[in-house]
Amino acid sequence: MRMRMAHGPAIRAIREALGIRHGKFAIECGISPGYLTNVEKGVKQPSETVVSSIAARLGVTKDEITYVVTAEAIKTGK
Repeated sequence: MRMRMAHGPAIRAIREALGIRHGKFAIECGISPGYLTNVEKGVKQPSETVVSSIAARLGVTKDEITYVVTAEAIKTGK
C-alpha cells in the first residue's frame, strides 16, 4: 500500500516565490494560518481536499507538492 504525503517545504517555497502572504493563503485554502504552519513544517498532513485546494491556489498539480510513501515505511519509520 502507498500513501501520498504533502511536502510542506515545497508548499511554502512555492507560496513564498509567488509572493502570497501566509495568512491570506490559509484563508483562501479554507484552513487556519496555524494549520498551514503545521502543514508547511511537516507536522500535520492535510486531507486530499485541502491538498487539492492548496495545489489549485498555487497553480500546480497535486503531484508537485506531494510524494509517495509506502505503508511499510510509515510503520517502521524509515
